[in-house]
Formats: sequence, structure tokens, C-alpha cells
Amino acid sequence: MAPSDALEATWRLIRETNAYLEANEPWKADPGPAVDAVMGDALEVLRIVSVLAWPAVPTAAAEVWRRIGLDGSPSDARLPGSATWGGYPGGLTVEKGTPLFPRIKP
Repeated sequence: MAPSDALEATWRLIRETNAYLEANEPWKADPGPAVDAVMGDALEVLRIVSVLAWPAVPTAAAEVWRRIGLDGSPSDARLPGSATWGGYPGGLTVEKGTPLFPRIKP
């Protein structure tokens, strides 16, 4: 077991998804299939990250899970199957909320 390696891989997935969003800039595009695809990918990553990060940050992971409209909890998910691509059902209501990890101002 290497928990620090698992968390680093999870944070790398977050960084790569952030770069993907910045490259595609869905906030600048007109609504349509291209934006839906980018946002669908982002929601799928949030689902997977919730599962992978749950042991380290259970409250935040559960809140992300809830905000992206999923029932239950990431604690109910079992690896490795729950971390495979394609588990987000789509068509769910996504809730905006306050930042889970607000930036600390110097």
C-alpha cells in the first residue's frame, strides 16, 4: 500500500482535468454538444476523484458527490470498478456551492 502515491495520482488527475478545461474553455463557448462533452468529462472526473479521495478527505469528497447529483456516498463505491470511466449517468442536477478548499490569502 502506498497512500501517498495514490493521492498524488488523484491530484495529478485533478491538475490534468483543470488543464483540459482551460484548453477547451467551455465557459466561452456556445451551449451545444461540444460543451456538453467537455462538461460531461469534467463531471466524470469529479465522480472518480470523489471515490479516490474519500479516504483522505471524506467530508469534501462526499460534498462533491452530492453536488454533482449522485445518490449515496463515495464511501459506498468499491474499487477498482467504481473508478473506471463511464460511471457518471449524466442528466443530473449539479449544485454550485461555496469553495470546498478556499484559497488562503497571504
